[in-house]
Amino acid sequence: MWHIVQSLRPRTLFLSVSSILTGVLLARKQGFFSRPVFFFLLLTGCLLQALSNLVNELGDWEKGTDKVQTSRKPLSLQSNTIKERQFKYLIVFMALLAVGSGLVLIRIACGSFVRLDSLLFLVAGAVSVAAAILYSLGKKPYGYYGAGDLAVFLFFGPVAVAGSYYLMAGALDLRVFYIATAVGLLCTAVLNVNNIRDFENDKNYGKRTFAVILSEAGGIRGTAPAKVYQGLLLVCALLLSVVFAFPIGRRGFMFLASVPFFILHLIWVKSKEGPALDKALPILVAGIFVYALSFL
Repeated sequence: MWHIVQSLRPRTLFLSVSSILTGVLLARKQGFFSRPVFFFLLLTGCLLQALSNLVNELGDWEKGTDKVQTSRKPLSLQSNTIKERQFKYLIVFMALLAVGSGLVLIRIACGSFVRLDSLLFLVAGAVSVAAAILYSLGKKPYGYYGAGDLAVFLFFGPVAVAGSYYLMAGALDLRVFYIATAVGLLCTAVLNVNNIRDFENDKNYGKRTFAVILSEAGGIRGTAPAKVYQGLLLVCALLLSVVFAFPIGRRGFMFLASVPFFILHLIWVKSKEGPALDKALPILVAGIFVYALSFL
């Protein structure tokens, strides 16, 4: 049972929560809030994140990427605590839960399935489920060709933040996209530090993450280019937050409370390699959660 919980990777669920919380709190500041919508936003986001984590484990297992993985603790398939067939049933079950929760969310927030915005969210939901599955499954999973960063940016940033805002407010404020983009960059940084940690293993098994591609493109062996990229992701996110905050005044700069976490994270990333980078992850995730809470 504990290995299944590990496969769900609970600490990554804070990313989904942070993205949704940011959009909800931005809407709440303008007087829009619904408890049922908030609940099903969180539930749907966490279920999609858990589904993505499970599919990623299965895909890496089938391709051999994680069969001899030393940079993190063994998960369900690695430790042989659950058979592959049972694991697939778990994925199907999680997908059904995510779809069911998403349908309830759209029905409550939009009031009907035949409105244009409802149809758009149905399409977005279907694409989200497909993206979670195709990340590491299939003949050409996009996570193995450097496109994982773009997917994380889009689904944890503009889709999650702006989508949550819309489902709360029933309309869209274009200024929200400053913060939605910033959150997307921060969540991409979480994937990137994972890819830096697993760099050697991924490279050996032909998994061309963006960290590997940067190394090849720069003609530099190792993770130095990916570490520079990590710093750029965080700096750009903070600059966008400043642009958003200036018209608001002092209250808009509450996000600065997250900066110490990001600085500490970058110091750790700069000085560590491999399994030691696993400790840099909770620092970054905590910073993103504090960032989201700053919009209270």
